[in-house]
Amino acid sequence: MELRLTTNTSFELDFMDIIRLFSPHVTVVEDAEECNVSIVCESGQGSISDYSIPEKVKITVAYADYTQSEIVDIKGFGEIKAKSEVKRVSKVMLYDLLSEKTNVSLPYGSLTGIRPTKLYHEREASDGDAYEYFTDFMRVNEDTTKLIREICDNQAGIYSLNEGEADFFVNIPICVSRCSYCSFISAELGRIKHWVAPYVAQLIREIESCKKLVIDSGYKIRSIYVGGGTPTSLSEADFDAVISAIVGIECDEFTVEAGRPDTITRAKLDTMARCGVTRISINPQTFNDKTLATVGRNHTSSMIYDVYKMAREYDFDINMDLIAMLPDESFDDFKYSVDEAIKLAPDNITVHTLAIKKGSGLKLASYDNYGVDLPTKMVDYSRRAIEGAGYTPYYMYKQKYMSGNLDNTGYMKDGKACIYNIDIMEETHTIIATGAGGISKRVFHSEGRIERLANPKGIDVYMEREEKILSDKKNFFS
Repeated sequence: MELRLTTNTSFELDFMDIIRLFSPHVTVVEDAEECNVSIVCESGQGSISDYSIPEKVKITVAYADYTQSEIVDIKGFGEIKAKSEVKRVSKVMLYDLLSEKTNVSLPYGSLTGIRPTKLYHEREASDGDAYEYFTDFMRVNEDTTKLIREICDNQAGIYSLNEGEADFFVNIPICVSRCSYCSFISAELGRIKHWVAPYVAQLIREIESCKKLVIDSGYKIRSIYVGGGTPTSLSEADFDAVISAIVGIECDEFTVEAGRPDTITRAKLDTMARCGVTRISINPQTFNDKTLATVGRNHTSSMIYDVYKMAREYDFDINMDLIAMLPDESFDDFKYSVDEAIKLAPDNITVHTLAIKKGSGLKLASYDNYGVDLPTKMVDYSRRAIEGAGYTPYYMYKQKYMSGNLDNTGYMKDGKACIYNIDIMEETHTIIATGAGGISKRVFHSEGRIERLANPKGIDVYMEREEKILSDKKNFFS
């Protein structure tokens, strides 16, 4: 199906999110002389892009002999809510057109947002009809909606809306090598060795400043999360210095994203145990050596087993990440990785679906991860196998450009949920973030808004702006 889109709204980018879900069944023809799909939003005062908030808006989607129209009642809505509602209905109508013409139904229907469980929580709290809203309006299928509902239920006892609580994030955007699927702002260690020592020193000063901020603001810290990058890419001495600097912040959970097996040593595990770390990640992504080499992981599957065995000598909860749809992996390849992870019995298993992101090596190489059948088969198997092994799903999120319009889902053994994962994905808590690329948030539930303050992404720029970073953060949280 070749699609040439015309619209009188400012929602073109949102419509493209829907169209991309149907690739390769739909091909967008750019710069075409004639358009064959029309989306028109109109009211008594004119088009949606320049109205002065009418009571109703008529949306029409037309393609060849297919025409559907719907009246959206937005009486009493403010401008932001009105446009949001019209956009949402327009996207559903476009989804219906493409689904009918391609004979493809997607597990998340027209839902393209990053946080489906957040929307479910909010809809259930406001209207009490979240399940019906997802299935009947958003076209999310029954199995996916049940999964979303189950995750929300499994967050009971952790999910909260307490403005007096916060999380503490430390970013170390450094890796020993860059994986081909990675789009994070992280630097390869070999290329920035001259920056590491001064970066660690400045990061420690920011941590100390933010520890004082926690005391002054009166926040109760729920969780500490050290991420990246790969924090354990640092030398043993630098890693010890950073983790030791965090000590003194009382919290319920302390996670370090160790990630790469080739960066984990006994000395680093000793540091984490001494400093009160409660949870770490050892992320295989795959247990297939050929794939590890293809994506640039620079370690073997045998190292995963060796490091995991060593880490189990300590009292850490351990998470393992896997990715479905890595380059050239078959269903059996992915199934093997899932089965191996289950045999090791970590406390958490997180299954990601490959997303091709701007800036990643796979994007630059024009790798095609589209299609529905294979990623759906992979993810469905992981869900059955992991839940069959006694785990339950407890958080999820979606990304653009994901295979099959699927998701990333975290599973836990009983009582082993990661607090930080729930807090950040549901956007329920303020986050005090340190390090290059760290994004602090203030959540105001009573006002229904979130404010953000981002540190510079690049290590070099971060190093140049220390005084401004500390001053801005003090003002932001005061």
